[in-house]
Amino acid sequence: MKPSFKKRVQCIQTAFLLCAIAVGVGLVWTTLGNPESREAAAAETAQRTYLRGTIYDRDGKAINYSEEVNGTRKYTGGRAFSTVTGYFSRIYGTTGIEKTFNTELVSSKCKGDTKKGHDITLTLDRDLQNAAYDSISNIAEGAAVVLDAQTGEILALASTPTYEPETLEDNWSELCSVDGLFLPNAYKSTFAPGSDFKIITACAVIDNGVADTTVNDQGSYTFKNGQTITNYDSRAFGEIDLDGAIKNSSNVYFITKALEMGSDKLEASLRKFLLGEDIQLDFTTLSSNLDFEDYRDEVVGSIAFGQGKTEVTPLYMAMAAQAIGNDGVMLKPYMIQSIDTGDGKNVTTGQTTELTTVTSKETADQVTSAMTLAAEHYGFDYVGPEGWDIAAKTGTAQTGTNTNAWIVTFAPSENPKYVVVVMAAHQGHDGIYYKDSVDQLYDALVDYDQSQNSSSNSSNSDE
Repeated sequence: MKPSFKKRVQCIQTAFLLCAIAVGVGLVWTTLGNPESREAAAAETAQRTYLRGTIYDRDGKAINYSEEVNGTRKYTGGRAFSTVTGYFSRIYGTTGIEKTFNTELVSSKCKGDTKKGHDITLTLDRDLQNAAYDSISNIAEGAAVVLDAQTGEILALASTPTYEPETLEDNWSELCSVDGLFLPNAYKSTFAPGSDFKIITACAVIDNGVADTTVNDQGSYTFKNGQTITNYDSRAFGEIDLDGAIKNSSNVYFITKALEMGSDKLEASLRKFLLGEDIQLDFTTLSSNLDFEDYRDEVVGSIAFGQGKTEVTPLYMAMAAQAIGNDGVMLKPYMIQSIDTGDGKNVTTGQTTELTTVTSKETADQVTSAMTLAAEHYGFDYVGPEGWDIAAKTGTAQTGTNTNAWIVTFAPSENPKYVVVVMAAHQGHDGIYYKDSVDQLYDALVDYDQSQNSSSNSSNSDE
């Protein structure tokens, strides 16, 4: 063999060796050095060893469960729960609670021969979750949220569109063609809030000292650049105060007051509600958008009545309503009631947490009073045998040729127990159109509240 040819062969051999070493190093890094890959590999190993843990509702009713190690997942919650608890598939992976808590579900430090992952108990109530889903089941893109106003527990969190988790693998191609199916509208998708946002702006109006004077509402407001904003149906209300502005949903009032207090003060008040921040909850990260752009009058005015580039989730609006009903103190919503090892040892328990103070008690009381007047104007009656009165605000956000319709409520208004929010995106109706959906949820809440009281009285009698 000629020296030059031998040298070329040696060079090629060296190159192949270096490539092999690089590939080996890459594989080692992928499996050992990359934390995410290590976690995925560990979860895969555990999946073949442990029986996947069960997801329960607040009363211990199984929603998602497994009967054998590495076996097919079973679902009892159906469409009502699928956008929250999600699915587990050996082919298509995981979503929802199944994804967020995959590591916990596939492993736990069990003693003895027990090989079962952690069990997760949610704050969701099966009956309320079904009622929430039923209330929006005829809405193509909707959401319904129920919060315990005194603890922050999420009692129901329903979204449409949704799917049957049992048939997910058989219908995968069809499901993937549905826009937003795996991005739940109740807590992941954001929408322009429209006039229900005025309950937040109302706090800014009061806190910044511009609520004492009325506004002469002639049905429209024209900005310096010539742009004109009208009230809904161009209705004019004449001399109007804060109560009247919330009751009649006057855009003119809130534009006028926003420009009177100034953009800096309005923004500072809105930021107190954590608008524009990512809020880390125990099962998801809640996002919203608040963009004053270059602080032009027309931008500031639009933000004041819930339009512009402001976008929120239905769960966020439930948080804002809860804060107003709770003397200005915003609680952190939570969905994980407890996490327990496969042999029953508790490792995590959910608890009430104060997130921030958005306004004073005096301001919150004033806005609540205005919302109660608005609820009477919308035709809400007293709820249940105890006669709860409702505080409410509707919203209709114009988004091109369609609208986002909202109703944000809590009850009883003087000392709220529950928050109910219903949203319908990209529809042709205004907010009040969905009043029946809210009524339906309060009917279910009355039954839930009575069952809770019965359980509490039974527990007290046993002590």
